[in-house]
Amino acid sequence: MKRPAVFLVMLALAAAACAEPVVDGGPITTRPGGSGGTVATTTTASAPTTTAATSTTGASSTTAATTTTAFPTTTTAPGTMGLKVYFMLEGGGSDYRPGPFLVPVYREVPETQGVARAAMNALIAGPTAEEKGSVPALSSAVPADTVLLGISVADGLATVDLSREFEAGGGTFSMAARLAQVVFTLTQFPTVAEVEFRLDGEPVTIFSSEGIIMDHAVGRGDYEDLTPAIFIDDPAYGAPATDPIRVRGVAAVFEAQFNWVLADWDGRVVAEGFAMTDNGAGWGSFDFTIDVPYDVDTAQLASLILFDYSAQDGTQENIREHPIWLQP
Repeated sequence: MKRPAVFLVMLALAAAACAEPVVDGGPITTRPGGSGGTVATTTTASAPTTTAATSTTGASSTTAATTTTAFPTTTTAPGTMGLKVYFMLEGGGSDYRPGPFLVPVYREVPETQGVARAAMNALIAGPTAEEKGSVPALSSAVPADTVLLGISVADGLATVDLSREFEAGGGTFSMAARLAQVVFTLTQFPTVAEVEFRLDGEPVTIFSSEGIIMDHAVGRGDYEDLTPAIFIDDPAYGAPATDPIRVRGVAAVFEAQFNWVLADWDGRVVAEGFAMTDNGAGWGSFDFTIDVPYDVDTAQLASLILFDYSAQDGTQENIREHPIWLQP
């Protein structure tokens, strides 16, 4: 399926966020059904249409706008499981930290106990043609001709063996991005905290012609520069979501506070509010629930948007959006 264009939260919110979520959009029954799976029927997309929505509570208001395109109905094959692969996505930044940044993307794969291998194979396969052509486009720094030669997990360490193609081409950013994509993809599993790389069976101490030192196992903390200031890890980009919607991730925002908006696929704001991280002096984790009843007979596309306000001038920045499939 194609991924949606980003819902840009426009400059209509007052500096003070709404303390309580509001319901303004009504039932979400306006988009084709599906579960967000990777098996899709053939259909023709309609011409894009631009929509906008405004929700207000007291002095505060929220406007969401986007260019939308019809999406093919998706079906989920039996015997599959969901996991995440981490690609790169434009947006989600600010003037001084523009991106692109890592984004978790939902994938459905055949059920297997070898989840790390399945995730790596899905990562190497890269974004689909539709994902590459969407706005904003998903991309991958992992060379398409990379071969997964082996993978093992023990005592919190994943050792991944890749072919030499993995370090071919690209500059410093591309090399760091592909390493980060692998690390984030493997550390989604609770049994993996760090990753050790091998190329053609040989341990990596210096990676690529860029001379990246790899003399120790690496984890997510080694790639914070490639993480958006508000990083939504769950639900993943394009993932199914059930009511209530649990939202988790990490953020480094002013006074540990950021805002969220849930919009339907016509751009109407269904609910909005704010959340906080557990650390006001740097990166902190967040885990909150959007508990707003919605009415869908079949799975419907919606948009989860997180952002914060600039401490310098009060403008919205670090806007990160995930399309999600709301489930009945």
